[in-house]
Parts: sequence; C-alpha cells; structure tokens
Amino acid sequence: MAKKRQNISPDPVLVRTIGFACIFIFTIALAAMAVTSFLRASPFFTVKEVALADNIHALDLSEFLKFRGQNIFSVDLARMEAKIRAKYPQLAELCVMRRLPDQIFVTALKREPFAFASLDGKACVIDRDGFIIGPSQPGQALLPLVKGLKHQKILSGDRVQDERVRVACQLIALVQQDARLVTAGLQAVNVEDLERVVCAFTEGDGFDVIVDKTNIPARVKMLSDVLSRGGLDLSRIKYMDLRFGEPVIGQKKAKK
Repeated sequence: MAKKRQNISPDPVLVRTIGFACIFIFTIALAAMAVTSFLRASPFFTVKEVALADNIHALDLSEFLKFRGQNIFSVDLARMEAKIRAKYPQLAELCVMRRLPDQIFVTALKREPFAFASLDGKACVIDRDGFIIGPSQPGQALLPLVKGLKHQKILSGDRVQDERVRVACQLIALVQQDARLVTAGLQAVNVEDLERVVCAFTEGDGFDVIVDKTNIPARVKMLSDVLSRGGLDLSRIKYMDLRFGEPVIGQKKAKK
C-alpha cells in the first residue's frame, strides 16, 4: 500500500525573515526615489556659478553659463569635461565636479610648452610628458627641437606615440636644470638612433654632443663638468662623444 505524501510546511521564521527583507528593500527604494526627486526638484540645488581654479581662471567657458539656473544633478559632468578637453588640449588632470549645493567647479593643470617635436614633417609643441599642445606658431619662443621621431598625425591633446620622445625630454630637462649647460644653448636632440643620440648646442660656433640612452644623468653631468673646467675653445669643437669612460672630442678642420 502506497505511503501518503507528507505536506512540508514552510518555516514560519524563514517566511517572516523574507517578508521583512522585502519590506525593508522596498522601503529603501521608495526613500531613494523620494530623495532623488527632492534633490532634482529643490531650488536649493540650482546652479548659481561655474567656477574655475585660480591657475586656469583665464579660460573662456562662457558656453557653460547656460547651466545657471538648472538643477546641479541634471548637468552631465562627463560631457562637459569632454567639451573642455577638446577645446583646451593643453590642460592636464582636468576634473569637473559638483560643489553642493550650487556650484560646478573646474580644476586642471596647464601643460607648459617644453619642446618642439618634428612629426610628419611639421613642428608641434609638446609638454614635458610628450603630449601635443598644438602646432608651432610664428613668433613662438625658441624651444629645443626633438628630431628622429616616427611619423604621427599632429592632434592636439594626443601623446607622442614614439617612446623615444621620453629620452629626448629627459635630456632636455637635465640640461635645463644645469646652470652651465643652459648657457650652451641646446638647439636640437636627435633620437633616431638611441645608441647614438645627437644633441646640438649653439655655443661657440655650434657643436654636437653624442650620448646613448643608458645612464643619461651621468652623461649630462660629464658634459657639465667638461664645460665648467674651461680651457676648451668651443669654436673649434665639432663634437664630444660621451658614450665612453672619458669624453672623446673631435676638432673642426682648420680653415685654409
């Protein structure tokens, strides 16, 4: 004779727990909706100002004044940031944020011109990190020129894709930090061959300094020491090769 199937009744404690959990979640959802509705409707959170950090206060962001009077939570910060970045590629670490209750605040660092880079047959201005600020302009202050880079379309805000630009920027920075080398007038850095990086200086009648990518700080210090000692007629120097333990100095041919 078949056994009767026993009915299994749910655990009352479990049922109450699930019920309380559902009610709690529903209540939280309603509260969140109420808070969101309040924040988006309250005049207390109406944009009164689009403010800029002191270091970028000169930027023209008049097009964003249209946000005044709008609810601060309705402003698409990501879209606003993208527009500013496209208009001002010389800005780094750009951030657009809400300052409750009524201010949108824009902060950034300005990319400073550091060198010219020859890309696709044209010169553009780059910053210390190799980001393109824009094409070179007539009358612009003279900066060292980085040569030997692979071709790349000049787009403001893009980074130079050729990793060799880092070697050039490191060299330029170290030269600029040395009082003696600043006066030597670094004109160009050719990084086409990282085993034979050629730096052109204008002091005297102009001379080249040859280094490689290894231990660049030591090579720059060696150059500074050589020039600081004096006793060299730089007008007769054609090149200084610093890739070895001692500098190798090549003389220009005597004029007849």
